[in-house]
Amino acid sequence: MTSTVSPPPSLDLDTPLPSAAPSSSAALAPASRPAPRRRRTSYIAIAAVGALGALFLVGYAPKRAREAALARDAAARSVESPRVVTVRPTPSKSDRPLTLPGSIEPLETAQVHSRASGFVTEWYADMGDLVEAGQLLARLDTPELDRETEQARATLARADASILQTKATAEYSASTHRRYAALAPEGVISLQELAQYAAQAHVDAANIRVAQAERGARAAELERLEQLQRFARVVAPFAGTVSARHVERGALVNGASSGPLYEIVVTDPVRVFVQVPQSLVPDVRAGLPVEVAVSEYPGVAFAGELTRASGTLERESRTMRVEVRVPNVQARLLPGMYASVKVTLARGRPSFLLPATAIVSGAAGPRVASVDADGNVRLIPVGVKRDYGAEVEIEQGLAGEEAIIRAPGPQLRDGARVSVAEPTTNQGAPR
Repeated sequence: MTSTVSPPPSLDLDTPLPSAAPSSSAALAPASRPAPRRRRTSYIAIAAVGALGALFLVGYAPKRAREAALARDAAARSVESPRVVTVRPTPSKSDRPLTLPGSIEPLETAQVHSRASGFVTEWYADMGDLVEAGQLLARLDTPELDRETEQARATLARADASILQTKATAEYSASTHRRYAALAPEGVISLQELAQYAAQAHVDAANIRVAQAERGARAAELERLEQLQRFARVVAPFAGTVSARHVERGALVNGASSGPLYEIVVTDPVRVFVQVPQSLVPDVRAGLPVEVAVSEYPGVAFAGELTRASGTLERESRTMRVEVRVPNVQARLLPGMYASVKVTLARGRPSFLLPATAIVSGAAGPRVASVDADGNVRLIPVGVKRDYGAEVEIEQGLAGEEAIIRAPGPQLRDGARVSVAEPTTNQGAPR
């Protein structure tokens, strides 16, 4: 099988060729029509960007100007000295009242004993009675002591007789010695016998002194027993009030070992004891007037006087015991009462008041910032005596003429320069 190949058509150069596709210029002609719209969009975008830029410039420029002004002001302030307000320290009052609790005690207290031993026959005073010095309180029966006293008197009489006997013997021995001493040169007596007579005379003279010493011992014993007999009469040692009676008729009293028979107190004046804190001890002195009050007599103040102080501090409380005496003629103040003691203490050294805000606290302790005439700051260590809340009392470090910054900031340093915003004023009324 053979294939037939058709001959290509003949090309006629005079016949125009068919257009298979439009030319490039013809194809782009329709697309070029929206070009003006695109340009308008670009113009709008450019205008919007310009408007936004103008708005940005309008809002940012003033803000930038304000920030620059603030920066310049801050720089000026950093160069300028800080302004402060100062005050003068105010002297505290020289005297200040102080109220302390106290306990009322009698002026004197005595427990009356009897050194004698015996039985109580009578008692003459009871609890609450007023007694005078030397007044008889009780009487004892002392039979054994009476017998001992009689025996001592007899022994003393015998000692007196012994003295007479030894004196007589001594006189005889002395006369014998003198007689034989006169006869010795004639050979009537030997020298040895004369020496024996002389020695006997000396011994008998010494026996006189022995008898006299023995007599003194017997007299002392008799005096001791007679003194014990006097203790059989129990008397008041001083005028006061019987606070207790511990004796009954018929009771056996065995000297001082039996305990007290009576207790007597003196309640005019009374003593009031108070404990003064350590910080106030330097201001305590004798003679200060005080006022004592008790709850049993509201509104009544009993005038007294600070008389003495112990001079030592108790280790547990760090306080000093002080005694106040108060007249008690009407016996309204009773021993054992709780009292309130008001005393006005005079300050031993001056102190000053400052606002609490003026204190600078730190590791170096409390300090205050003072300003000198040239505007320089100086931090002064001070001693705070008492804190009143809004104010503090300074007792060390100030002379009273300093200009103290009322409220120093934490950034304030020693040697810094400041300017005073207001004239220096005093702190306020003294306390």
